[in-house]
Amino acid sequence: MKLPKIEDGEIIVLDTNILVYANQQKSEQCAQLLSRCARREVQGVVPMPVVAELMHALMLIEARENGWIKGTNPSRALGEKPERVRRLTNYERQMREFFAIGLRLEPASSLDILEAMNIQREFGLLTNDSIIVAAARRLNCTAIASADRAFRPLKKFNIYSPSDLKH
Repeated sequence: MKLPKIEDGEIIVLDTNILVYANQQKSEQCAQLLSRCARREVQGVVPMPVVAELMHALMLIEARENGWIKGTNPSRALGEKPERVRRLTNYERQMREFFAIGLRLEPASSLDILEAMNIQREFGLLTNDSIIVAAARRLNCTAIASADRAFRPLKKFNIYSPSDLKH
């Protein structure tokens, strides 16, 4: 289903890619969803592993924009230059803006991790994706927003995806 089809009042768990696409202006639909969450038309839920993944992604984006990293392992390249990590500032501002939206941040419990391993066996999802599903199940939430095709086999969930990605 398309992101604009999310109904008012719906609770939806957000994947990292939705947040990054909105931040990087690669999808107006993702940005509109976050605006709807800020206006409390939709309740956006973000599991803490997604928050950590967002912060990491924004750090790497900023380092790339600065021309500091290239290659196949940008995390390692940046990690080997702690003086550059200390000079990153845009991601901090962007993270503060993210927190100001007023999304519901949801901790990941040990039970979520155990459930995530069951989900991995059942659907073949990677770690953070399976934690998203585990959190959604715990919250009795049946809606997930993601551009990731890996969620499509989940028949008991409504998967909402942007249809306007700009590459």
